Amino acid sequence: MRPVSIGVEPTAGVNTTVYTVPTGYYAKMNLMYIHNAGSGSKHITVQWYDSSATATHEILNQYSMNAKTYLQFDGGAYIVLEEGDQIKIETESGSVFTFLATFEQIGLTRQ
Repeated sequence: MRPVSIGVEPTAGVNTTVYTVPTGYYAKMNLMYIHNAGSGSKHITVQWYDSSATATHEILNQYSMNAKTYLQFDGGAYIVLEEGDQIKIETESGSVFTFLATFEQIGLTRQ
């Protein structure tokens, strides 16, 4: 297992790919930290793209956050991603967000 943390400050209003599971791996997404660093209430959408099913699943859909607040998912649950799967985010126009996530990458030979 190899832990990987990703941090982005996405361009507002643009669908941004945060993480893609590398070929030969699967990954557990076990932490997601979102901070609205802007001065007003804005929303964020977080999606899991499942490449094997060619399907997009919304984790958060236009989730509204007040200025200077954060949202944290961690603890006893995680999302399992397979090779080629992606985590994508899109924030509201005019927003300023920080998105941090931690993934545990594991080779496809499961032990």
